[in-house]
Amino acid sequence: MSKKKKGSLLRNSHGYIIPSQEMLFKVDQMIRKLDKLSTPQSILQGNPEVPGIVLERSMVSPLDRKGKEYKKILKEYEKKRPEFLAALANHPVGKSLSLLAVGKEGVEMMRKGKVPKLNLGTIVDDDGIRRNAIAFYNVRRLKPPGQSQKNSRDCYNCHHIIQKSVKAKHHRSPNDPENLVLVQSFRTHNNQFNPHHFWHALFLHPQINGNPGVVQPYYAPRPLFPVYPPVQKPIHSIEQLREELKKLDPQATLPHSWENKIIAFSRLLGNQPYRVPARYREAIKLYQRIYSKENKEENEAVQARNTAAQEAGPLAKEWLPPGAVVNGQPLPLNHNPKFILPIVDRANRIQKEGCNSFPVAPKKNKQRKEAIFYR
Repeated sequence: MSKKKKGSLLRNSHGYIIPSQEMLFKVDQMIRKLDKLSTPQSILQGNPEVPGIVLERSMVSPLDRKGKEYKKILKEYEKKRPEFLAALANHPVGKSLSLLAVGKEGVEMMRKGKVPKLNLGTIVDDDGIRRNAIAFYNVRRLKPPGQSQKNSRDCYNCHHIIQKSVKAKHHRSPNDPENLVLVQSFRTHNNQFNPHHFWHALFLHPQINGNPGVVQPYYAPRPLFPVYPPVQKPIHSIEQLREELKKLDPQATLPHSWENKIIAFSRLLGNQPYRVPARYREAIKLYQRIYSKENKEENEAVQARNTAAQEAGPLAKEWLPPGAVVNGQPLPLNHNPKFILPIVDRANRIQKEGCNSFPVAPKKNKQRKEAIFYR
């Protein structure tokens, strides 16, 4: 029997949100488009510093954070986020991907419209290595010394691919499921498990900071998985992946394409959990200071934004292509980034720009080869 309070989402007797058909359809479309966007081989050929990531190109202009349009987007986001999380956890593929990424407890929270939180303590895994507990199996849990589980700052967040603080020229709502990803945002352990703030600090903030309101090209990191990172425990084979999934839910399965992509992601990292590289963590800290208590006043906030953007600027240039804007200056046409990431357009199509492109759909014989390789 379902219950619904005035102005709230429909929930069943267990408190789980019952997503609307519209939201379920949008999440299904999002997962289908993501599946078409990459191949296991393209993920394996990626960069281990930003595994499973492409750049989405769009034209944007910044919004006034005190304006009506921005406040409307925030209000809509707060309303839609719980339903999006529940729809992702209810989708057959989305649920399986979520189980592998955030564990059973995390999926339970998603079904109730909440972001998963790391309130399980740390663990010693089967191989004797101490790791975060949220997505691991067959483990002995240990409470972090001197740390209250309830007060942990470690959680996941819904990240906007195209920031909600900018207006994209193609007019897609920033709160559309296709523009959202559930991402790890763990601030403890020196931000090494915080790709969320890594993307903001290094890629997004230096591009838009100081823009007076003009339209500019914008390159946003787009994960190739709806939950990022897709696994925290190294997955060596399809057999292991299926065993881990059965431990979480005996009925859960994944299409072969997603199985191979997860294994490719794990192999790209050398069968280690993903960590934000140490050389980026100072830039992340400076970005986080923008939102600290000492920078509440407008003047201090502007100074903090400028400092964070200047620190991250040289690092951003290592990743962004010619024409991207960094700290108000377009990168010249002869700019050669140190690292190359594939670029997709707003329709999630790979742009055919030489070294910035990779194949979207493999041929049948290649699919067969990959299926054998990843077993």
